[in-house]
Amino acid sequence: MRKLNYTAIGMFLFSGITAVASAQNDHYPQYVEKGNKALDGEKYDLAVEYYNSAIDDNPDCWQAYVGLGNCSYYQKKYKESLKNYEKALKMDPDNSELVKFVQFLRAKIGPSALPTPTPVSPALPAGLPALPPPGSTLPPPK
Repeated sequence: MRKLNYTAIGMFLFSGITAVASAQNDHYPQYVEKGNKALDGEKYDLAVEYYNSAIDDNPDCWQAYVGLGNCSYYQKKYKESLKNYEKALKMDPDNSELVKFVQFLRAKIGPSALPTPTPVSPALPAGLPALPPPGSTLPPPK
């Protein structure tokens, strides 16, 4: 009988710890709201802290990524802004306003917004002679 009571108490405590842990992850709306207020007051560093706290609390909080994008945009950090807006868009792909702004920002930044491809040196097929050094003449074809 005693063993059963300890098990029941242990299960009760574990469920209480789980409830507290999940309750800690529901503050992200307040963080986003405080971030929005800081953004409205042009306190960008404080807003970024609040938005990052919201993301720590709920990694799927697309609104916090929009807030981070807004902070970067107002600071003229357009590439960083685009990166955050695109993260938000992945989480909320049906957001037409966000789609329009991502398109606008891509056009504003231009081709430099796209990642630079890594150059690849072409490999010569086996059995071909090596190319002559630069500046020398090539032998005539056979």
